[in-house]
Amino acid sequence: MPNELLYETFVYLDFHHVYDGFFDLNKRFQHLLLHSTLPIKINISSISKSNFERYHKNIIIPNKHRINVLRLSNPFTVDIVLSPPGPIRNFFCLETLILDNINTKNLYKICFELMCSPNLHSLVLNPAQYVENSTDIFSKTFCLSKLKYYKITYRIKIDQDPLIGYFSKYDYSPIEHPIIEACFPYGSLVNLLYCFLNLRRLSIDYLVDSRYEDSVLCPNQLLKDLKHVLLKLYLIKFDKFEQIVQKFSGDVEVLRITTNYDATYLYAKRWEDLISSFMPN
Repeated sequence: MPNELLYETFVYLDFHHVYDGFFDLNKRFQHLLLHSTLPIKINISSISKSNFERYHKNIIIPNKHRINVLRLSNPFTVDIVLSPPGPIRNFFCLETLILDNINTKNLYKICFELMCSPNLHSLVLNPAQYVENSTDIFSKTFCLSKLKYYKITYRIKIDQDPLIGYFSKYDYSPIEHPIIEACFPYGSLVNLLYCFLNLRRLSIDYLVDSRYEDSVLCPNQLLKDLKHVLLKLYLIKFDKFEQIVQKFSGDVEVLRITTNYDATYLYAKRWEDLISSFMPN
């Protein structure tokens, strides 16, 4: 079979499976895997430490310049990839990074390494530990100047109120599509929007009412690109929801909300007034 046909076959397989099935077959397949110029997607979920160390040595390090998608789902895989001789800053073609069960203590180091990634536009984080202050997690990613898509999933303790976070005027991110799958306080929403002035899509899975409210006025004249909003509301009355809409929904074209707290959400006249006054699109 010609090499071109083999490469076309490899596209339909996870690269980890290609490595397991063909790398030790013969020298020809080793050469095909090690000397191709095609981009590589690394998706590693369940693997032993010894097998990953071998995989890291034989595949990831020699091909770090070809990897455009990297998913790591075990804490030790992150430690190995971040360590020399192949730190993640040398993944020049990396476009998407997905880190599941990440240790929050490593987050600062990871973001520091990623500052040198010229093509990274998508980042997905799933911390393993409970998070006490979400502001710290968000602010660490603001240094990534090319980031467009950001998805964060984290947990807080059941008996813990989400802390109100405040970002300084120097916190700014080019992120266009943030997805927050976590308990996020209503009082931090406006302040967070100041950091995402290029927003096109916004999704918050668990927007919860908070005891403190942010008095900062949202720069709605700067959120002209925000078209899609998805919010799951918890303990937020319709009056507060109206305030959210008035602050940043002037150009929104698609709005999807989920709530079962306040029967006022079923009043058609309130919706008619809200849409005609603040959501003309």
